[in-house]
Amino acid sequence: MRGIEAKIKESLTARGIKCHSVYRMPDPEEFRVLIAFDSQKNPSLTTRRIERVLNEMGPSGFSVPKDFQRLSASFLHLEVKMGARTEQTIEVTAQ
Repeated sequence: MRGIEAKIKESLTARGIKCHSVYRMPDPEEFRVLIAFDSQKNPSLTTRRIERVLNEMGPSGFSVPKDFQRLSASFLHLEVKMGARTEQTIEVTAQ
């Protein structure tokens, strides 16, 4: 595993979330990772908890969908986008 994939796995493990594997998706336009979790070892796993742990890692920000994908019987998969908060949104109100 390269740097960011190892950091994601270590951060999740340190917070008690058992992560099976982290794969970087081959997308030239944005950084995406696929995270696989063992569904039997994580009975109370939520996407909100994962998002909180990932966003505590650093300033880049992660965008986490609201639900898991089940691609096999024993694993839950979550596709996460990195760099979602690189620019702050500015709201303009008309006066």
